Amino acid sequence: MAREKKFSTEDMYMETHKLLLSVGYDKFSFGLLATSLKVSRAAIYKYYTNKDELIYDYMVSEMEKMIEDLNQIEWISDYPSQFQQLFALIFEYGDIHQISFMVPNNEKIDSIKIREKKQQSLVMHKRFFEQIQQFIQTGQDKVYIKQDIPIGLIIELIFHSVTIPNRSKLTQQERASFLQEIICQGIFENKVTQV
Repeated sequence: MAREKKFSTEDMYMETHKLLLSVGYDKFSFGLLATSLKVSRAAIYKYYTNKDELIYDYMVSEMEKMIEDLNQIEWISDYPSQFQQLFALIFEYGDIHQISFMVPNNEKIDSIKIREKKQQSLVMHKRFFEQIQQFIQTGQDKVYIKQDIPIGLIIELIFHSVTIPNRSKLTQQERASFLQEIICQGIFENKVTQV
C-alpha cells in the first residue's frame, strides 16, 4: 500500500486560498483540493468533514494573522503615515475579504462545528472592525478626516476598494497606492471645486 503524501494545515490553507480565488466557492471541492495537494480526498477528510469547516478554519486563521499584524505595527508618528500603514495592511489581506464575500450564509444546513467557526469569525471581524473604527475616529478627532462622513461608510469604502477586480493589470503595490490616493484625496485636481 502506497504511503500518503504528507501535507500541513498551512499547505491545505494555501491551496484552499488559491482555489477559492480561481474557481470560487461553488466550484471548490475536496476533489480539486486533493488534486492540487497531490493527495487522496480521504486524506483531507481526516481533517475536515466538509468544505465549509475548512474554509471557516482558514478564514479564522487569516483573521488571527491580520489582527496580530495590526497589533504589531510600529506606528509612525503622523496620522497620514499611520493611515498608509493601515491601508497597506488591509490591502495585504484583501483576498480574505474577497473570499468572505463568496461564502454563503445559509444557517439551515450548518453543523454546530460550522456555526462555532462562523461565530469565531464574526467575533474576530468585530474586533478588527472596532480597531479600525477607533483609528478613523482618532483621525476625525484630530481633523485629518472629515467629521461629517460616517465612520462606517469610510470603513466600507476602504474594505470594498481592496476587492475591486484588477482589470488595469497593476501590481498590488500600485493598486494599493492609487486606491489610497483616491480615498484620501479624490480624483479631481486641487483646482476643481465643483462639478
